[in-house]
Amino acid sequence: MVKRLAFVLMIIDHIGFFLFDMIPPVVYDLMRGLGRLAMPLFAFSLAYGFTKSNNWLKYLIRLLFTAIVSEFVIIKCYGLLGFHRSIINIVFTFSCSLVFLIALKILLNSGYDLLVRMQPVGSTGMPENDLSYDFRVNLGGIELPPILGLILGSIFMLISSWLIIRYDMEYGIYGLLTVVAFYIVLLVKPKHPRTLGMILLIVVNVIFHIGNLLNLGPIFQYNPLQWLTVAAVPFCFTKEEEQKPAKWQKYFFYVAYPVQYIILTLIRYLLTL
Repeated sequence: MVKRLAFVLMIIDHIGFFLFDMIPPVVYDLMRGLGRLAMPLFAFSLAYGFTKSNNWLKYLIRLLFTAIVSEFVIIKCYGLLGFHRSIINIVFTFSCSLVFLIALKILLNSGYDLLVRMQPVGSTGMPENDLSYDFRVNLGGIELPPILGLILGSIFMLISSWLIIRYDMEYGIYGLLTVVAFYIVLLVKPKHPRTLGMILLIVVNVIFHIGNLLNLGPIFQYNPLQWLTVAAVPFCFTKEEEQKPAKWQKYFFYVAYPVQYIILTLIRYLLTL
């Protein structure tokens, strides 16, 4: 449900963008405002999918493939219409966000294993050989010692963040932190997940709003419309998300994302003939 709603809102947003000079300003603002809800809904879907995925590498490959194909399509479509483009599509942001979550998961589990191993044997009642030491990462069955896990986790968290900043990916670090905020809620499993989700997104928006007002740099580039992302939280954490999607639904969005740019480009092109 969440991903379907996100897709519909994204289409509304993109229709407003492609037909910006053909629709009334009030309608344009409304469509773009509704579009602000799409990103956090997709961010939640990514975080939720990560917690349920049995193979993070396949998940990442699907995202990266979609990002690369979509970028090629967008460049061609924008070029045909004469649209200016200065950022890289959001699927790249989500790809880096997934790497960040994988790295964070490795770091957290490695840290836990290290703390357990540092406890006196008497405090657990377990012999040393039975203590959790290696954290199995589902990337071909690789086993990482805790120290190495901490180091690699930290490095890849930094690398994924740097890539988002360096290549000016859509929504930037703001998008990454939105994904992380939802992941924290899913990890903590509070009694009222929507309340915690709204609090965390408010914190993220406050940080970026203040950073933008103080001109702290391009990282804090922020549009006040992004406050609307908080309004997306009530649509998340529903029971419907626990149902396993049909196979066609699983892959539909990977195909539909680049295809919608082709369709909207064709519509605008025909309307301007």
